[in-house]
Amino acid sequence: MFVKYILFAVLIIVNIDRQINSQTTCQTVLDLIILLDGSGSIGSAPFAQAKSAMVDLVNRLNVGPQKVHVSILRYASTVEDSYIFNKVGSNQMKDQIVRVINNLQYNGGGTATGEAIQRARNVCDSACRNQEELVPRAVVLFTDGQSNDPNLVRIQSEFLRENTKAIVFAVGIGSGINNAELQLSASTPYSKYVLHLQNYLQLTQVINQITLVACNVPAFNEPGVVYKNEVDKDTYRFYRTNIKGLRSGLGGFMEIAVNITQGNVQVFTSTTEANPTSDNSKRAVVQSHDAKSTTDIYMEYLPPDTQTFYSSFKGMANANQYTFVSRVVDINGAVIG
Repeated sequence: MFVKYILFAVLIIVNIDRQINSQTTCQTVLDLIILLDGSGSIGSAPFAQAKSAMVDLVNRLNVGPQKVHVSILRYASTVEDSYIFNKVGSNQMKDQIVRVINNLQYNGGGTATGEAIQRARNVCDSACRNQEELVPRAVVLFTDGQSNDPNLVRIQSEFLRENTKAIVFAVGIGSGINNAELQLSASTPYSKYVLHLQNYLQLTQVINQITLVACNVPAFNEPGVVYKNEVDKDTYRFYRTNIKGLRSGLGGFMEIAVNITQGNVQVFTSTTEANPTSDNSKRAVVQSHDAKSTTDIYMEYLPPDTQTFYSSFKGMANANQYTFVSRVVDINGAVIG
């Protein structure tokens, strides 16, 4: 019987070790803001565990001026700017960010979650890279969901998601997690963006999930705006276009005009899959070609009541650069968005 217990314990340890060492990493570009709740309802042990998760997350990111930018906010009764990025990322050094996280102090006090979310929006408004650069944005909130003002959390979270186009993770920490308030903060679906961190094993699982999702967030692009971007070989750049309200929900067509200036790309589209790739979506077919401007025109059908159109560009050469503009048109080709 003793041998069975030993074998069982060994299997558990091996499983934990596999999960800890099976780490998802991120090589994409991203503007990331991390909020850490250090209020009295959290407790010092969960606070330390959240710090470990933050260090783990940052270590997986390709932090740098042209890659991932990271800001850190700690809050309790008030909000503290622990480390704030700038648009050019001149202060984005991974070891310095990790040092800041490790030095965060647990002070207790009230829980100004709404104010912290508002501050995150202000930081992004002033310091996130311009939307024309098509850099995805993400916010990760570590809290127990026991705020001073849940209504303020709801209002500021709506402003944050709508104004910055960021996706928001709400990670529950501590023993008294209020899941309903986590949902007020988070993006949907909640199954993807509301997570719980209550033990060491969950730490790796949670950070794997955040890394996997955040590093594939589609950048927001508006119809009618010309964007310039680039993509590495055998990787994807993901985009999303909000078409809610256009054409009164009657559908239409999405026209994408692509001008490849270096290398070559393949285009994939979907109205349901946020990350269209060769594995889950169809490759878009060139409908026409403008020889004078070397522009390829893609035309994709939009079913009625389509809310969001997703597209991706896959790099086929060692270096790939392109410009593109999307437009919503009706069956006669008239631009409606």
